[in-house]
Amino acid sequence: METEELAKFLALIPSLHIDKMVKLYVKTRGAKSVAQKAFDAQKAELDAILDACENQMFKQADAQGVTGFTTPFGTTYTAESKKISIADDSAFFDFVKQLGDLDFFERRVSSKHVDDYMKEHEGVAPPGLNIFRTREMRVRKASAK
Repeated sequence: METEELAKFLALIPSLHIDKMVKLYVKTRGAKSVAQKAFDAQKAELDAILDACENQMFKQADAQGVTGFTTPFGTTYTAESKKISIADDSAFFDFVKQLGDLDFFERRVSSKHVDDYMKEHEGVAPPGLNIFRTREMRVRKASAK
């Protein structure tokens, strides 16, 4: 439905009898559910293709001893993302209190501050944290020439 058509249709809803409004709601919710399931299925297929490509790019990059590729279609490069969560509240909070360094806190543990601390302490992480690393193959679309 075009934007203008939708606006006109939405404007009619207040004039519907409650029976018809409920019928419309139920029918629309059902259609939304069907559309969401179709979208989820298509997204899963697309994600599977992207994952397979990413895994093969990693495999080939590792085999060739490189971190990425430059092609006419785009440039790939590896990147690491890190997620940090508190594994032991009391151990970590005791550590922060003892150190007196509240810069470890945001609404979450500050990855940058943990990185800085680890650089200053021979790669040792503060106590009480879980550190999760994921390796990603990122693809940047080639610029038009």
